[in-house]
Amino acid sequence: MKESRTAAQRPGMRLVDALRLANRATLQTVHGGRRPGKQRGIALLMALVVVAILGSLSIQFSYNLSANVYMAGNLVASTQAYYNARSASRIALLAVNAKKNFPQFQQFMALMGKSAASKLEIWQRACDFVNIFATGRAEFFGTTLLDFSRERAVGSKSLKEGVAGFKCTVSSEDARVNLNRASTEVLVDPATGTVADPAVRQQQMLAQQQRKAAQLYVQLGGLLQPMVQTGVFQKEDDVLDLILNIIDWTDADTTKSDIDDKGNFTGASGAEPDYGQYGYESKDAKFDTVGEVQLVEGMSSEAYCRLRDKLTVFATDKVNINDADLSVLKGILCQSIEDDVARAQVCLLPGPTGLAPMDDALVALETCRELKKQVYSTPFSSVPLFVKFFEEYPAAMGGGVPLPVNASLLSAQLTPKTKMVRIEAEGVYGDTKRKMVSVVDTATGALIHFHYE
Repeated sequence: MKESRTAAQRPGMRLVDALRLANRATLQTVHGGRRPGKQRGIALLMALVVVAILGSLSIQFSYNLSANVYMAGNLVASTQAYYNARSASRIALLAVNAKKNFPQFQQFMALMGKSAASKLEIWQRACDFVNIFATGRAEFFGTTLLDFSRERAVGSKSLKEGVAGFKCTVSSEDARVNLNRASTEVLVDPATGTVADPAVRQQQMLAQQQRKAAQLYVQLGGLLQPMVQTGVFQKEDDVLDLILNIIDWTDADTTKSDIDDKGNFTGASGAEPDYGQYGYESKDAKFDTVGEVQLVEGMSSEAYCRLRDKLTVFATDKVNINDADLSVLKGILCQSIEDDVARAQVCLLPGPTGLAPMDDALVALETCRELKKQVYSTPFSSVPLFVKFFEEYPAAMGGGVPLPVNASLLSAQLTPKTKMVRIEAEGVYGDTKRKMVSVVDTATGALIHFHYE
């Protein structure tokens, strides 16, 4: 009875028969009347080609899939790090504006007395507040006051064990040298509304530029002069040329600036550096970014890398005595010594310790600044106190070369006040980091500038 079943009753056999017929038809179509041996060889070759193509497609698909998975993971990590950095920046901004935003804080400061309140700069501790939110731990003078770091709901956690999700640093923007200090603008005659005669215009611009150009020369000189000794610049004239080129980049005229024997800046008859060989022209306007200074003739990559964190393009006016780079302060202090012989003795010739007397005083100054900051105090609350430090330093050290700095010249360039603050917030998520840089006006609390890195 089993043997009497029809083909319709055996579906397995129907499938086998169909495959046999299809195979036979394919062989006849492809190979025609060729001999079976040759047919089998060509069929094997075609099968290998098909397998190779399918293998390549499979590998490509697998690669694209893996790449998309990694890209998605990187996007998630980058987004998380971005919001972590933003959180740090916002918390720091609140701390910087604490005096303005929180009336209770003003009441607390009133209890400290007017003098103490004026000396307290909350922005310096802004990142301490950020650290509390990031770690869940509050410390004061190395003593832990609160510790919620074990609580899962407290603090910003990264994927890595023991790593906070964000952190920040805060600094005074006024401690940096303003590249746009000696910039000028084309003056318009208010009566006619037209640009003044070229000769008159040049004279007006020179009047604008004289004092500020001299200040920029002193401040940039303090940063650049040490690079002559380290070989970044071959000679001091190269430093002077670079400073003059920076001034020419930001002034509105097209004539080359120069400096006479008395140290006064003048408008020379020659033309500014030719940038045509590089494919651009002198801007004759303010720098928009610090990186733009790399376009100026004479600015090498090595010099820029050493300078970039000490420069700014914002209108910071005077240099902050409590945070400025020591080389900038040295340039300003030495220039304020009017007697050439005394200046050489104080700033150039080595003293008993092997350093120039001014360098010895600046090392002590830096120690004083750091100690006062550690106890939440402003190092120097006024320029006269800053000047007094240098006047009394030789006697305090048991003798030495006097430091005859000129107080009025220093007051024109230095200030104890912080006009702008720079917040550098970093967000972390696993191995991914994002950085947000903000510049804040301390008077209004407004963001002057921000960008992400």
